[in-house]
Amino acid sequence: MLVRKQVYDLTPHDLTANAVWEFALDEEGDEAQDEATVRPFAVDGVVDPSDGMFVVRATFRLNDGSTRNGYLTPPSLGDASLGIVQPVVVTGGGQVSFWLGISAPTSEQLAEDYARLQSDAASTFPIRYQSDLPSVHGPISGTIEGFYVVEDISSGRAGVIR
Repeated sequence: MLVRKQVYDLTPHDLTANAVWEFALDEEGDEAQDEATVRPFAVDGVVDPSDGMFVVRATFRLNDGSTRNGYLTPPSLGDASLGIVQPVVVTGGGQVSFWLGISAPTSEQLAEDYARLQSDAASTFPIRYQSDLPSVHGPISGTIEGFYVVEDISSGRAGVIR
């Protein structure tokens, strides 16, 4: 049976069942599929970004010591900046993205994200994350200080919102 989902529809169960999901870019023209469609991808323990475009299950440790699960994108050229890795926590109530691009969140959106995390700003940030599977370049890890929004498009400079 073929499993196809939109990356933004992945659930905690999906990430438990499959640690790596590949973007189905070769199926983009198929009915009900687009650039956000992913499929399970079997790996032998190490993810090689040169094999395709993936999201990989990751563990997120909040400031209060609690953990959440989610995913991130393995960098293909070794650039593990937040805009490339785009870490996402996946909860039963939905996903929480920390790289927001040019769209600053409203106070209502922030409140919804904190509710999904079952946390507040002080208990949440900073978040430390690490991929559950290493890439060929090693584990993918980093720190999230808040919700990132691009402030200057020409330089790519981002600001942090809590």
